[in-house]
Amino acid sequence: MTTKKIRSLLSNEEQELIKLIGFISKRYSWETKTHLIQRAQLKKKKDKKRTKFLQKIDSKRTKRKYVERMKIPLLPLLLSQALTQGIPLREPQRKKGSREEPKQLLVDVQEKFIPSQEFTQFIEENDLFTENEFIEDLPLKDLQFISDKIYLQRIDADNSKILVKMYVNWGYLSEDKLPLFIDKNGNELAYCLIHVSDIENKSVAVFPLTHRSHYLSDIEKTADSLFIGMISELKPNTKYKYRIECYKKECSTIFARTKLFAFRTSFNLNEKNKPIFFSVSSDLHGGRDGGFLRGKVQASIPIGNTDLGRVFRSLVATEQKITFGEGYSLAVATGDLTENAFYSEYWADLFTRCSPLWNHVPLLTTIGNHDYYTGGKGRGHVLGGLDEDCRYWHKYITNPVTGPGVLPGHWYSIDQGNVHMIFLDTNGTGWGKYNIDCNSAQWHWLENDLKTWREKLDRGEKAPETCLVFFHSAIFSCGFWGQGFDWGNDEKVQSYLTPLFRKYGVRMVLFGHDHIYQRTKWMNTHYLVNGRHGGTMRPDFFFLRNRALFDINRSSNNRTTRVYTTFYVPPNNKHSTDEDQSDFVLFKKKIRNQLLSEPTSSFFFFGLRRNNVQIGRIFDKHKEKKEKLIDDFILPKLDTHLWLRAFAVELNSEPNEMEIFDMAFIRMTPIDTQDKHYIFSCPEKVVN
Repeated sequence: MTTKKIRSLLSNEEQELIKLIGFISKRYSWETKTHLIQRAQLKKKKDKKRTKFLQKIDSKRTKRKYVERMKIPLLPLLLSQALTQGIPLREPQRKKGSREEPKQLLVDVQEKFIPSQEFTQFIEENDLFTENEFIEDLPLKDLQFISDKIYLQRIDADNSKILVKMYVNWGYLSEDKLPLFIDKNGNELAYCLIHVSDIENKSVAVFPLTHRSHYLSDIEKTADSLFIGMISELKPNTKYKYRIECYKKECSTIFARTKLFAFRTSFNLNEKNKPIFFSVSSDLHGGRDGGFLRGKVQASIPIGNTDLGRVFRSLVATEQKITFGEGYSLAVATGDLTENAFYSEYWADLFTRCSPLWNHVPLLTTIGNHDYYTGGKGRGHVLGGLDEDCRYWHKYITNPVTGPGVLPGHWYSIDQGNVHMIFLDTNGTGWGKYNIDCNSAQWHWLENDLKTWREKLDRGEKAPETCLVFFHSAIFSCGFWGQGFDWGNDEKVQSYLTPLFRKYGVRMVLFGHDHIYQRTKWMNTHYLVNGRHGGTMRPDFFFLRNRALFDINRSSNNRTTRVYTTFYVPPNNKHSTDEDQSDFVLFKKKIRNQLLSEPTSSFFFFGLRRNNVQIGRIFDKHKEKKEKLIDDFILPKLDTHLWLRAFAVELNSEPNEMEIFDMAFIRMTPIDTQDKHYIFSCPEKVVN
């Protein structure tokens, strides 16, 4: 292949990277170049297929009258939504036969979080809160229970409030501790409080932690093991510490508590303009291998999901290094949190494995098909009844209510730092109860949300520069539910959503369902499926990779490797003050110094995993070339790009090991919507 042809296939940056590697290793330079050329050639072939495919699609809809006709039946709905500024006007229609869900924790119950007079009196009488004094360590010898199942969530878009939830051991996983907290009639036997301090151990406030029955009403009494409280009046982008303490009402002695946890509050652009970091998980499958059948333990000792625990131990052990000391602002989970939402023991196993991260990083979620399950043997919802349901999901998960038209627990959006995040429920055409087709309430809410975000951005307002969408369905993957099963739920979801992503310039979409890792690209939008956290691992179908119309930039082959993903989001430089810019310059210097001290294979991916560690070790021996790699290929992108890093977790991996599995820089600015060749229509099939 001639030099001219190679240059036509590779970008200037790729050519510079090959040249840099060539200075230290001719062999690895040649292998990297070969890999990049093969990938570019495959992309070129797919471009031809894609062009023919799009021409075929466009030929079927060249008349714009079709698009207008499609909208005519929707005019009454659109008009009423515009008048009321609420989308939808009422609770979206559920599938016929679906039972009503218990209402989740809503914004309108916030007054119940205000400390009662009885609670305040108890605190004062026992001198449990003294300003300027916070005892960091409390004695453990007299405690009857030390809770380790703690997780944080959001109740709305307000960064000054965080929900704190404590799961008390109950049922068959461990010794029953609920009698310490409530009696047979459901009366509380203890005062539990959340003691909050600043980072310098100065007490800030105490808040009540009470039984979930204060906030949620449900006829079914299954595992009343959850206690909920809310910390309020927090400052954005500020570090705090907290601890839960429980005292017996009868004698005011402490009998249960948690360890001391530290967390940092999040922020939006009106509160602070700086980078944020967050993690994304999917298909956690808490309770897998637990051995449960309708609430009974089949095995003598329930095992639980040890694979999930291994992944989250690595997430926690590497958090400070990956975030350069900042910590994660959010932890996102895109569905299938448990193997079967019906079993409270599965939720207990989930919190056991994931609380080390979630006890200091608020959890935002989308709902998956396993989260709809309501019984049956093992994991199948068919054996538990054909009725799509998610009543057990609402007992444990609170997703924020952030504006008109959201459906609590199912779809919502939120601005965090310089990113607009949208969360959807895409299970409706197969497992769920709420549709997402082109005439559905959820679809219209999504378009309205995307339109509002994009109009703010185009007007030059102080709005997030990029939009990320999260849901469960595997709409772009070569796994079973994507290309391998393209007539089912996920193919339909793909045809409903991709027109909106193209129209409004969504930069990246993240999902799971397929238990594989695959990063793809279709029409300038990046798609990432990573279901390799806690579910049973499956292969992708290698014979489908060349047939796919979308570009596959990274795909997993090893069925034993689990992967966790983290994201860096830059500040909004268009609206940065001089102080913001000065802080960001110092932050980049901090990043540079840390990267120089770490193994290169822990932060940079050269394209092929089999060579990545060896190439990294060679760079570690040549400080000058490593500095050039950091200065030329990483630091300049931190101003304008998302930085995706995915890390491998093997069976024999130590929690603090950081072997990078995949890496990508994704430009923040959205795609131009003034595409004259694109005629919007929904649905729009991509997989044939």
